Amino acid sequence: MNTAGLWPVLIILTGNSILAFIIFIAAFFQKKGQKSTAFMLSWFLFIVPLFGLIYILLGQFFKYLNRKKNVDMSDISFNQNREKLILPPDSETEMNYVPIQDAMAVSDTASLRRLLLDTLRNNAKKTVSSIAVAMNSSDTETSHYAASIILDALSECRTTAQNMIDQMQKHPEDVEMNLLTLDYIHEILNMKIMNDIEQKSYIYIMDNVAENLFTHNLWYMTAAHYLWMTDFFISVKDYNMADKWVTRAGKYRPGMLETYKAYLHLYFEQQNRAAFLTCLNELRETSIIADEEIMNLFRLYGGKNG
Repeated sequence: MNTAGLWPVLIILTGNSILAFIIFIAAFFQKKGQKSTAFMLSWFLFIVPLFGLIYILLGQFFKYLNRKKNVDMSDISFNQNREKLILPPDSETEMNYVPIQDAMAVSDTASLRRLLLDTLRNNAKKTVSSIAVAMNSSDTETSHYAASIILDALSECRTTAQNMIDQMQKHPEDVEMNLLTLDYIHEILNMKIMNDIEQKSYIYIMDNVAENLFTHNLWYMTAAHYLWMTDFFISVKDYNMADKWVTRAGKYRPGMLETYKAYLHLYFEQQNRAAFLTCLNELRETSIIADEEIMNLFRLYGGKNG
C-alpha cells in the first residue's frame, strides 16, 4: 500500500476513534441497564481500529527498513542463456538419495533395499552412463577426467557390494538382503565398466549370492534371476554353469518367457540348432506374450523347421 492510499484509511480510523470516544462519554449518562452495553460498544469501536492502525504502521516501518538494505545485483541476471541453466529440482530423487554409508546403517531391510537401489541408479549408474561417452573423446585430458570419474564410481560400487555381501553372509536367510545384493551386483555387471578379468570375477561372486538365495529362499528366485545367471555365464563361455541355471529354471520356473529365453540363448551359443528350433517352436505354441526379441526370432525362423 502506498502513502497516498493510507490517507482514506487514516481518516476512517480517526472517525472511528472519535465516535468511540463520544459513545464512551455518552455511556455515563445512560440508564444503569444500558451503561455497560454502551461501554462495551465504545471499547470495541476503539480497539479494532487501533489494531488496524498498528498493523499498517508496522507494515510501513518494515517496508522502510527493507528498502534500506543493499541488494547484491551480481546474483540477478536477465540473461536468457543463464536462465536455461537453472533446472527445476527433482524432489523425488533428491529425497530418496542418501550416501551409501548412511544407507547401510538403516536397520529396516525394505527401506535399505529401496535406498540403495535408488542411490545406485540415480548416482553411480547415471554418472557412468553419462561420462562413459566422454572416454572416447579425442581430447586426451577430457578422456582422462572421464576415466577418473568412472574409476571413482566403480570403487564406490566395489565397497558397497562387499559390505552387502558381508551382511548377507552374516544373515544368509535374510531374503531382503539377499535379493538386494543380487540386484546390486547385477546392476554393476550391466554397467560393463570393469575389465574382463574383474567382470568375470564378479560373475562368480554373483553366482555365490544367487546360490545362497537358491539354498535358503528358493521360491524368491524369479525366472528373470535364472536368465541373468545364464546370460552372464554365457558371456564368459562357462557353459556348464549356464546349463546349471537353465536346468534349474526349467524345473522351478517352467512355462515362463525368461525361462524359454535362457534355453534359447544357451542353445544358440552352443550352436545346437535342433534344440534351439524345438524350443522356439514350443514357445510359439504357448500363450505366453512374446517380447521384441522373441518376435524377431519368430520372424527370422518363421517355419516350424526354421
